[in-house]
Amino acid sequence: MSWLVTGGAGYIGAHVVRALSAAGIAPVVIDDLSSGHDGFVPAGVPFVRGSILNRELVEETLREHEVEGVIHVAGYKYAGVSVTRPLHTYHQNVEGTRIVLEAMAAAGVTKIVFSSSAAVYGTPDVPLVVEDLPKRPASPYGESKLIG
Repeated sequence: MSWLVTGGAGYIGAHVVRALSAAGIAPVVIDDLSSGHDGFVPAGVPFVRGSILNRELVEETLREHEVEGVIHVAGYKYAGVSVTRPLHTYHQNVEGTRIVLEAMAAAGVTKIVFSSSAAVYGTPDVPLVVEDLPKRPASPYGESKLIG
């Protein structure tokens, strides 16, 4: 059994992959390399180059590698650019998450860790951001993570 890391060739994803490996959990990576680097994926870790927007590829990866759970860190992460490209951001983050969930359901995978963002809170005027603060995203990026 293994865990799929979406966006596993990105900065955060690569650290997740290494932590899974160190804990004795077999990671599998899917990444389109739009902002990641294949060199970030450790040798011996299965790497599928492709987009989470490709439902068939995601489902095939889940089944082929007998995935028991998904750590979903893939997404378009540029809050500033999301203001000028909101539809692109929503497509990547909202539709991408929907497709991952749909593929998981089809493959019988029920465990997920979803990487959200503090951007769902906007810019709160408090010294410490905690999860029960009101959600007030200030960008399409923050909104897309809240929807997820």
